[in-house]
Amino acid sequence: MTNSHEPIGLERLLSLLEFRDNDAAAFSAGLDELTPEDITVIEDHYAALSANVGRVEQRTNPVDGEAVEHPVGIDFPLLVALVRVAAQVQAELVRRGVDEDVAWHSVADLGQQVHIHRLVHGVFGFGGRPWVPVNFSGSMLWLGRLQYTLEPDPWSLGVHIPETGPLTPEVVDESLELARTIAVAAYGEFPIERFTCYSWLLDRGLSARLNPESNMAKFAARFTPFGKAEPGNRDALYFGFHRETRGGEEVDLPTLPQNSSLQRAVVSQLRGGGVTIQPGWFPLHAD
Repeated sequence: MTNSHEPIGLERLLSLLEFRDNDAAAFSAGLDELTPEDITVIEDHYAALSANVGRVEQRTNPVDGEAVEHPVGIDFPLLVALVRVAAQVQAELVRRGVDEDVAWHSVADLGQQVHIHRLVHGVFGFGGRPWVPVNFSGSMLWLGRLQYTLEPDPWSLGVHIPETGPLTPEVVDESLELARTIAVAAYGEFPIERFTCYSWLLDRGLSARLNPESNMAKFAARFTPFGKAEPGNRDALYFGFHRETRGGEEVDLPTLPQNSSLQRAVVSQLRGGGVTIQPGWFPLHAD
């Protein structure tokens, strides 16, 4: 167990945040390249992020805006500020009754996002500006295979699927049970009644192309669709194939890998009209 009251050196902190070795080395080396202007930006970001810790019900981004290019890597000053405030976020989760190591693993989504950025772009950087700062209020927990965010209107646990391995029914069940105990207790002041998910993996056309006995089809089948589906081609390409199209980049579908049934289904769905982000839900507790 990590004692949150002990001073944490940079190497240890990056380890707790689960930075891969190459990302940790790039981060550490990049600190020597910061300019006085960068330091000012970092201080501004840090102040906004620090003030947002504990405001779990707001779900707002205190550093909203477009990503900024930097010689070390895209949005590097923001990443420095996030690393700096991470211990405060971890302490907020511990204050809410979360085990210290579970709290660190939850905050370590930061290292995961840096890793995904490298997988997509081939270089060090940070592409999680729309996602991580919102959750650095203390509103996200990583419990087993899945992540959960506190969501309003109505209060629910938003389900998110990090890219960390198979999505078998057994590991999903284990994670959901952790959420029913740990997450519900951590956010006990909110009347949480359901799980929700907004994901391209819930696209109904995509599910129809999968074997009903596949892990992904079984996961999607847990959710009852609701609301309006939104365009999801960018998400499917980014998370399914590590291809970025946010800036209008073209992707030649025949060149995409089709090593899994999910990848083959996604390519077919993209050719057949596109993938959508479908909202879905199911009750917090089974009847």
